[in-house]
Amino acid sequence: MRNLLASVLTLVLVLSFSINAQEKSSDKKHDHSGHKSETVKSAKQASESTAAVNTVCPVSGEELEDNDYTIKYEGKTYAVCCKKCLAKIEKDPEKYISRLSDDGKSLKKK
Repeated sequence: MRNLLASVLTLVLVLSFSINAQEKSSDKKHDHSGHKSETVKSAKQASESTAAVNTVCPVSGEELEDNDYTIKYEGKTYAVCCKKCLAKIEKDPEKYISRLSDDGKSLKKK
């Protein structure tokens, strides 16, 4: 009888920890870099009312064909050309966004 009770108790504890771990992993990750940014991996997932303000990638300088990768920064949505550029702009959005011309169609000349 003690073995059965111990087994049931062990099972309950394991299930409890498993559920708790799943809840923690499903929580949204927070940006601790101090930047006001929110990454959107796919423009298709983004709201249609949130159009990118640029037509050139602020990281590579390439013309954007699709807005598959975007980042929201200070209330505006910016597009980049690829995952590599997305990773770079997530680390320091101000550095790359400041390179864009006012209309977002080119990079500023140095």
